[in-house]
Amino acid sequence: MINGVTLSVIFAVFELSSIITLFIASAVIYAVLALIGYKTKANLTSWSPYITVFLIAGIVLSIINLFLKNSLLDIGLDWFILVLFMGITIYDINKMKLLAEAPNLNSEKIHIYCAMQLYLDFINIFLRILSIFGKRRN
Repeated sequence: MINGVTLSVIFAVFELSSIITLFIASAVIYAVLALIGYKTKANLTSWSPYITVFLIAGIVLSIINLFLKNSLLDIGLDWFILVLFMGITIYDINKMKLLAEAPNLNSEKIHIYCAMQLYLDFINIFLRILSIFGKRRN
């Protein structure tokens, strides 16, 4: 329910045509990123500390910007977090591929965890693209 209330705000702020167009664009971008993460031969687990540090930095800067209300920092944060979640998507898909290949894991819990990761990655990419390129209502 909380997620529905949170996401319903975008319909009040942005034009419907903009939401639909950018949702489709986000889905295409997400699919390409997922394909990259799945097809890469490398093990990307070494990305984990960098992703964690950059994610914490993005959260801290976002909180600071709530008080500063600097529009330039807001735009920069949108781009930073968009690129960060693109990397996180590649990392998560690669990690899920490795988990699927691992023997003797509780597959039910793994599936729930993976589904939540994929959902959060997509929502964050969509919201940042909408924030950057979306047409706001007057």
